[in-house]
This record gives sequence, structure tokens and C-alpha cells, in this order.
Amino acid sequence: MPLGQLPETLTGFAKPKLEKAFEEALYRSGLMAFSSRRFSGLGIALMFHEIQDDVEGELYTGCPQSQLARILAEVKKSGREIVTIEEGLQRLKDPANSKPFALLTFDDAYRDNLSNALPVLEDAAAPMTLFVPTGMITRQIDTWWLGLRDLLRVNQELHFPPMDRLFRCTDLLEKSAALRQITAWIGTDQSRAEQLGSFLSALGIDGPALVDRYAMDRETLQAFAAHPLVTIGAHTDTHRILSALDDETVLTEFVSNKAFLEELTGVEVSYLAYPYGTEGACGLREADMAARAGFKGAFTTRPGHLFPEHLSSPFLLPRIDVGYFPQRQSALASRLTGFQRARLTRWREPVATLT
Repeated sequence: MPLGQLPETLTGFAKPKLEKAFEEALYRSGLMAFSSRRFSGLGIALMFHEIQDDVEGELYTGCPQSQLARILAEVKKSGREIVTIEEGLQRLKDPANSKPFALLTFDDAYRDNLSNALPVLEDAAAPMTLFVPTGMITRQIDTWWLGLRDLLRVNQELHFPPMDRLFRCTDLLEKSAALRQITAWIGTDQSRAEQLGSFLSALGIDGPALVDRYAMDRETLQAFAAHPLVTIGAHTDTHRILSALDDETVLTEFVSNKAFLEELTGVEVSYLAYPYGTEGACGLREADMAARAGFKGAFTTRPGHLFPEHLSSPFLLPRIDVGYFPQRQSALASRLTGFQRARLTRWREPVATLT
């Protein structure tokens, strides 16, 4: 779910102008990489969701092909090789003799990953991992974020009783702001996500039809999984906020999703990405459950580079969202150099695990 993909200028989490100016100045001066070199790891895992034809029509919830191509070019220009997760973790075991690398990950199995992302990846000979929730393929999932986007796209105003708010939605800026505010209201509260799902259903939003429009089906996923550049990873059965679920349910979410994907594709599924992936959505308990479910590693959405130290906590690996649009060149550089992590931790802790 592209929770963090709204552009900085349209989100409540936008960096203060002074911080953005500092980031821009460091980038233009050529000092960004130098100032954050301790935070630049051997590897980096990049996260995408949708690769869209019409980013404005989709309320800035993904990025276009041109941005994906630019990011891949910048990654290679920085001296990193794009490799599989398996290869990347092997390199972490022997950092002195290994080249810097990047991992490409895509969440949720959107159809445009096949139509729009794959041609760009083929041109760059860049492998990727697709993290797939069972419910996206079976159409048995509450994709409240798709329903909310669809509702905001066609309405000029939205009365939302759970927040006691009336949202004006007359232009792209207001629609994107409403999307951001309702998403922030949900946070990591699964009950609020369920409230929103019920609200959307009552307004006639057809969740299964939206999933069918946006997500791969069984046959498409099977064909996609057979491509030599594609690895399939797990993303739970229902894409719910794991911290809100009991131990048995979390383990079932992992084991069932893994078994479903392995049966469908005929290939072992070794890696997992936690839905949402934030500090409030997953932690040590989920890491333990992922190990028990038979995975080799699992990814959060906590930003940071990959270091050999992560091999001691391979079920809390960091990932960095670069699939949002629009994107400043300095903002991308901040993520690729490690400056983002340095700034967030005030130059204290390079290795991201729980925070």
C-alpha cells in the first residue's frame, strides 16, 4: 500500500523548508555523499508500488516509467549493481570482496508492474522481487486505499463521519491532501482501516472490481513469475496491520501466503515484506514469526542502507521508498547516499532495524 508515496509538497509529513533547503544545498555542492558516508551501506533496498501511465489521475500514488528508468540509471551511476535479494545478502557476508549493490522491490502485484515496469527492467537487465498478498490475487482483500482514491477522484467534496470532517476535493491538491489526511488518520489502527472499508462499501465502492482493475490475476502472476528477472516474495494473506493481530493469526498470514504463492508459481518463496512496514506495524514479534514461517529474511519500510550487521537481524531489513512522484533529484540522492538516514537519526545510527 503506497502510504508514503504522496509527494512531499502534498503531505503532512513534508520536511520543513529549511531541511529541504539544506538537503538541496548539500546536493548541489557535491558534499551530500561525503557528509553521510558512514550511512552509506554496501547495499540498498528500493521500494516501489505502482508504475503508472497517469500519475495525476491516480492522485500521485505511484510514479511513471520515466522516473523508474531515471532511478535505475542513477543507481548504476553510483556504482551499485542491481542484484537479487539472495545475491545481495550473500555479498553482505563478504563485504571486503563484494561490490556495492541495490535491490529492487515492488509491493502488491499491480498489473502495471508487468505492463510498465518490466520493459524498463528488461532494458536495464535489472532483477526485481514482487511481494504479493494472497488476497490481491484471489480478490479477497480490503484494498481501502484503492477505494478511497477512487472516491476522491470523482467527488468534489467528501463528508467523512469517522473523522467528523468535510473534505473539499475540487482539484488535485485538495484531493491529494484529503487522501493523505485520511491515510494518516488510519495510521496503524486496523479498526480504523476496517471502518473506512465499511464506509466505502456503503457508498457503492466495489472493492473486488477495483482489485480486478489494478491487480494481477492468477494467470498473469504465473506468467510474470516465470520471467528470468522476477522473484516472487510474500506479503501476507490479507495485507492487514500485523501489530493489531494475535500471534496465531500473524503466523497463519505468513504460512498461508507462502504456501499459496509456492503452489501457484512452483517456486520456493524465501523472502517477505511486512504490510505497511513501519515501527508501529511490525517489530520483534513479527520477525520471530517470519523466521518460524520458514522465510530467510523479511523487509520493513524503515529507511536505511544494508550493512553486514543486518545479517544478525535478517527479518528486520530496511527499505527505502523511491516510488513517489514528483521527486526532486536531491531527494533521490539523499536516499541513495544514506543522507536521509543520517538526517533522520541526527547522524547517530547508520544501521536501521527497529527504527
